[in-house]
Amino acid sequence: MPFPEDHVSSAEVRARILRDIFAEPDVHDGLHQIADLAVRTITGCDHAGIALVEDHSAVHTPVFTDEVVRRCDALQHGLGQGPCLDPAWPSASVHLADTSSEPRWPRYAEAVRELGIGSTLTFLLFTSGSALGALTLYASRSGAFSAADQDVGMVLSAQAATALADARRITNLHRALESRETIGQAQGILMERHRITADQAWQRLRTASQDLNVKLAKLAEEITRTGEEPWDGPAPGTTTA
Repeated sequence: MPFPEDHVSSAEVRARILRDIFAEPDVHDGLHQIADLAVRTITGCDHAGIALVEDHSAVHTPVFTDEVVRRCDALQHGLGQGPCLDPAWPSASVHLADTSSEPRWPRYAEAVRELGIGSTLTFLLFTSGSALGALTLYASRSGAFSAADQDVGMVLSAQAATALADARRITNLHRALESRETIGQAQGILMERHRITADQAWQRLRTASQDLNVKLAKLAEEITRTGEEPWDGPAPGTTTA
């Protein structure tokens, strides 16, 4: 269904959105700021939330402006249908213009209408393997969102996607650094115990990881946690006479 005409979008609104988002240092708080901005700057938007979806089935909503958002997302999970669970996204956004007449997700539309929702507008934030993120705007009346509202929503969703991507990169970096530190500690244990060099300790860890079919970081964590070497017989990477 086409969007009705409106005049909400403007360069000034976009600039304010970007300024307010970048002023928020914490990722989680920044995402809340995005949801709040959606309600404040988009005329038809009464509620907003950011959901994370796994395997097109499990829906988790860490950010929501009102409880009704979390309940609507929970309905998608419970019913197994809805904009976030649709495996065939036609574009960067999905418009549910009228919950009283929605053939794509009829049970979901009927259920959210009972919660007072007349229309929704959902933006895809990212896809990563089986994971998906979405920003959804909720309105109490049908046909609430215009093409201009979609423009503003696209700006908001782009910033939300960037914030989530940065958070994932930071998390992965922290995990990598923690793993490297643990491996270094395990090397130190082997070096001191067996009076061997760092290269020899590293080779023992690598060989044990391959022989035991255990990830190197997990093997190193076990050694540092227990002080024991999880292999039988001579240590990997050594030779016997």
